[in-house]
Amino acid sequence: MFLKLELVPGKSLGDFILGMSISEALNIVKHNNVQINTVQIIFNDNDPLSLDIVIKLVDDGVLLRFEPKSQRLKVIEIFDVKKLSLSYRGSIFNQEDHTATFVDIYSKFGPSYPGDFNLEKSIYHLHYPGLSFSFRIPAAFKSLYQGSTELPVELPDGSTPLVEKIFIYSGLQMKTPLPVIPINNEEILVCPNEGVYFSKRNCILTFNSTTQDVLSELGPPSKIYHKEEDNMKIHTNVEGSVTQDYFYNYFHFGIDILFDIKKNTIKKFILHTNFPTHYEFNLYTKCSFKIISDLQTPNSSSIIFNTIKRHLSGKQPINNNLAINQSTLSQQNESNSILPSDAAYNNNNNYNEFHLETDINFVHPDQKWEEVQKIFGKCGKPVVNNRGSVSNPFGSTYFYGYSGIIFEIMKNNYIASVCLFNDIESKNNNQNNNNNNFNNINNNINNINNNNNNNNNNNNNNNNINYINNMADISNNLNNINMNYQPQIKGNQK
Repeated sequence: MFLKLELVPGKSLGDFILGMSISEALNIVKHNNVQINTVQIIFNDNDPLSLDIVIKLVDDGVLLRFEPKSQRLKVIEIFDVKKLSLSYRGSIFNQEDHTATFVDIYSKFGPSYPGDFNLEKSIYHLHYPGLSFSFRIPAAFKSLYQGSTELPVELPDGSTPLVEKIFIYSGLQMKTPLPVIPINNEEILVCPNEGVYFSKRNCILTFNSTTQDVLSELGPPSKIYHKEEDNMKIHTNVEGSVTQDYFYNYFHFGIDILFDIKKNTIKKFILHTNFPTHYEFNLYTKCSFKIISDLQTPNSSSIIFNTIKRHLSGKQPINNNLAINQSTLSQQNESNSILPSDAAYNNNNNYNEFHLETDINFVHPDQKWEEVQKIFGKCGKPVVNNRGSVSNPFGSTYFYGYSGIIFEIMKNNYIASVCLFNDIESKNNNQNNNNNNFNNINNNINNINNNNNNNNNNNNNNNNINYINNMADISNNLNNINMNYQPQIKGNQK
């Protein structure tokens, strides 16, 4: 079945919009599974940040290229225009029985500056703002356009070149497209053993926050899940509890929140990086977190968090000399802003814009395990988690614990998830510190596994994805929507 898509230069192709996340794009594919049959996801499994992540609609001639760090759609490429029906401003210019020509494009989109000609490939590129067309020039006429400003509207033999490829991007240059980051992209500041700060919503959540607090600040969750089992209880001294805690899953934030069922307060936060080399890929939008470390400046995370709380409560006005341990917080115009901007307040409030100093140590989701250890210090042996090769083609992940925080690390040394919990009691009890840390690690790993199993079990039968190179099945259960198509995933993009 032919896809009929509206093209908007610099913005979109059909429902695929520049700046959307990988999960949003794959959700569109799921909803169009009758028309879209074969999908490939292409990435570099050894270093997923080195190359673009690509979703290829094989039978429809479309490539969706995602910037690997932000995981946002940056370029839409139509590599086979014969497979699509395309329209611009409601008027069709390419369809099954008529491939668009240079004359068609020039007539539909209007005049443009002379394009550029690739002599080696014999391809002529015609550019408009946010849009480029590629035309193949017959070898016999290559010399006519080398270094020439002539447009190949009509070739010497009376023919006109056919469109071969179309590129949609943000900006004026096809080779250097501008990144498109939605204005609601949420940066999250993490202060271990204290809580988290949401920059766009300008709010904090702590381990004393209730379900009502969470609903008030973040809105309703994508899903609620009650724990059903505790496979790691054998490693702890706790026996017999029959009440089970419950999760709020916020897939669009890349966050899970675990609540204590007796107190209805937060016990743990789980932050997800959504790398394509992890079992849970596509369940979550990538969480943009910054985790403060106390290794270089003791208690800096606590001081920063308490300062934010006082400002949000209006109890402490901002002054131009605010400094924490040699300028922990600054009012300089740095690019790594994390604290509230002026726009968050009106003129009656005495708040200013805050930024983290560049010398503050924090962990972000694009760092490798070696870099994490430089910031948080060396760590002991990990707890190994393996789901088996049938359900998980990527092998074991490794859990490393610090006070109030556990990092799940993949085989390629990137972070898969981060679990935050309140470790104040174990920090105060030095005598049992090692045992408490071990029990905390195992309890939190079990919470991660229970939540992950819930998100994946429902669709294991219907969501099989055929891997090329890394043959296996993974489950995509975003919002519990079953996938009836069978996309293929390629590792090691060339």
